[in-house]
Amino acid sequence: ITTNKTTTSTMATTDKYDRQLRLWGASGQRALGNTLVVLIGSSACGTETLKNLVLPGVGSILCVDDDDAVAGNGSTNGGANGDSAGVKAQSSPALTDSMLKFTSHSSNFFLPPPSNQDDGNTLSNAAQACALLSELNPDVHGYHHTVPSLEGVDYTSFLKTLMDNPPSSDADAAATPKKILVVAADQPSSVTLPLSHACHSHSIPLLVVRSYGLLGCVRIQTASPYHAIIEAKPSHRIPDLRLSAWPLFDGLKNVASSVKNLDEIEDSKDHSHVPFVVILLQALEKWRGTTSAPVSNDDPAARPRYPKSFAEKEAFRKVVRAMAKNISNEINFEEAVREAHLVWADGRISEDVKLVLERVDEESFIGAAIQSDMEVEGGSSSPKIPSHVLQFQLLALALKRFLQQNDDYPPLEGTIPDMTSDTTRYIALQEAYQQQAEKDRSALTEIVKSLLDECKQKSNGCDLHVSMPSDDEILTFCKNARYLRILETRPLYAEYKLQDPDSPVVSALSQTLSSPDMPNFETIQSDAREDLLMATMDPYETDPVHTPMLWWIALRACDAFYDRHQHYPGKHDQELALEADANEVYKCMVQIATSLGLAECDFIKEHLLDQAKGKDLAREVVRYDEAEIHNIAAVVGGVASQEAVKLITGQYVPFDDTYVYNGIASTAGVYRF
Repeated sequence: ITTNKTTTSTMATTDKYDRQLRLWGASGQRALGNTLVVLIGSSACGTETLKNLVLPGVGSILCVDDDDAVAGNGSTNGGANGDSAGVKAQSSPALTDSMLKFTSHSSNFFLPPPSNQDDGNTLSNAAQACALLSELNPDVHGYHHTVPSLEGVDYTSFLKTLMDNPPSSDADAAATPKKILVVAADQPSSVTLPLSHACHSHSIPLLVVRSYGLLGCVRIQTASPYHAIIEAKPSHRIPDLRLSAWPLFDGLKNVASSVKNLDEIEDSKDHSHVPFVVILLQALEKWRGTTSAPVSNDDPAARPRYPKSFAEKEAFRKVVRAMAKNISNEINFEEAVREAHLVWADGRISEDVKLVLERVDEESFIGAAIQSDMEVEGGSSSPKIPSHVLQFQLLALALKRFLQQNDDYPPLEGTIPDMTSDTTRYIALQEAYQQQAEKDRSALTEIVKSLLDECKQKSNGCDLHVSMPSDDEILTFCKNARYLRILETRPLYAEYKLQDPDSPVVSALSQTLSSPDMPNFETIQSDAREDLLMATMDPYETDPVHTPMLWWIALRACDAFYDRHQHYPGKHDQELALEADANEVYKCMVQIATSLGLAECDFIKEHLLDQAKGKDLAREVVRYDEAEIHNIAAVVGGVASQEAVKLITGQYVPFDDTYVYNGIASTAGVYRF
């Protein structure tokens, strides 16, 4: 067993993570290395999720579980702090042979049957899971913590302690995590609801993962106020060539003017190596002189006309084809025809990005960015906006000012696609775009500096929660300004209350679970209901009864059953007891479907409210008796860990907000319930 540790500062430069660095880069790897993942419950689903985060090199893990017999008794290996306020995080225990002995009916490959260490101390579930998971990657620091009952934990204090004093090794103080992600695995509502409230209060992202028989689901709860995504990395990026911008920037204008009229180029080799960007610009001038082009404004300062209608666009493509000597032998002209849409594609900021920028208010940002006197004295009880969100808001506000000065055009990306061209022209074109992108970045940087100066002037000497972004951060922001996104989900506890307002657990926690501080909660709720109704129009084609939405409602009904009986349906295997459980689960299904606003939906009426079909669903989930099947847990854990990486790195767009997996038919869906 190796004990060598690689620090987070060097993890992003080793060949060990080479393949994943191609996905999320060195910045993403550093974000992983600076994150503590807290697992609540060491079920198969939870350990599979953690396994897929340990392997790519998350900074540290903390396994938390309950065990009356060994509460507070863990590894004899010390060396970890974080023991204030009852959070006694212990370092991962040494791996022993007894941990590798699994019985034939084991449903969790990271949780062996109870065993004793050589000194006679019994290891808790959290300790054993931590030991086996930590063995997968020596770069990851593993810790565990055992409590008498997960239902009795004050999660608000627990998370506050982890934020103020996260567990870290005395031997590697530099490995102290900067971010926290919580994963709740197969926990009842009496655990997930207060945990959800605590995570929302502390602006910590939460993943709720579930494996129940042949069903599974993953629920994302983003940190408040929202999850900011700079590197959305869409599957298809339109090249940022600004051919439709007016006027053209100087560098592009100079390159285009350096190429003489294509009709005058006699050399066929030279003619076939003119970049398609230049071809399109010359074709545009020709098209404007044809009868098919709209009449342009005589004012030379006015924006000229571009193809708009289908007929105009086809006429423009004909002009491009006519400029070729032999289009079958001139790949550059084939590229020009294929990329002709770039001439009329609007390079201004999209409506999606405008919605993102509308969420960032300058006055609110300045108020949040300035450290108040109460915070200095440690007396502030209001939730603090995470620093990375404030950094995003700083850049977003700078972008808003940049757009006002540049006719809604964002900073130029500065990259051009591969194209057929001679070397000289291609390099000239490349340099023109790079130089303009550098000018735009410099302009944005100056705006950021002015915003920070304004904050300092209004701070009255107080410190700021934001700082000047690095050059790399500004570069990344400029390259991705066209694809900015935010994801804001409803807190799980607020959603749960709406789905089952009569739940005894909700009633018992009513004083604790205050209404979420979300100004647009009702809007999100309304949009979610509309999306859900739309989803009913897209059932599973092979057999509509296997539509994941139906099985989620059945699974949610099992939670409602647990809230009322403190055990899941199917506990008693007598036929009458099973049928009674199925009847009650079906009643809960009807109530939940009604609360979701689906009672009048034809699909739900046919496949769920129909008593015969609905009870078949109920009997199936009752038959599971909360069974844990590791291959289902592996699928769900894989999905959950993928979304966890998105939340940690701020790259790619996570799903919104519930993933449901139906292992009976191997189908899945994403819904907002």
